[in-house]
Amino acid sequence: MGRRPLLIAFTVVQGVLVLVFAAYLQTHEKPSLWVMSVLLFVTSLFFNALQPMAHALLNDVVDAAERGAAFGLFNLVGEIGAVVSPALSGTLFDHYGSWTHAVYIDGALMLVSAVLYMLIREQTSRA
Repeated sequence: MGRRPLLIAFTVVQGVLVLVFAAYLQTHEKPSLWVMSVLLFVTSLFFNALQPMAHALLNDVVDAAERGAAFGLFNLVGEIGAVVSPALSGTLFDHYGSWTHAVYIDGALMLVSAVLYMLIREQTSRA
């Protein structure tokens, strides 16, 4: 079956759960701490499973001579969010008075990443 289908499935589930969380925040003036905690916990289970899956797939599809550069680029792209997110989320909060828009963007980005994972050509057997 390969690693890619499972990675795509977990990414889609995580993205959908983030969008559900955003919709919950948008539809409830005073959201329940319990509901938010459960949603965040379940979402984080899928998110935390994604990184080792992505690393394993990256290891499989990149030649050994290029693996260091590939992992470096993978981590660079992954960490850009840690730099951009506080400024973008803070700006959206200041403009709209809510974190909902930032959470919607997060969910959308996860679903876009699932589409990008679909473009990866995974080898069926490794020599």
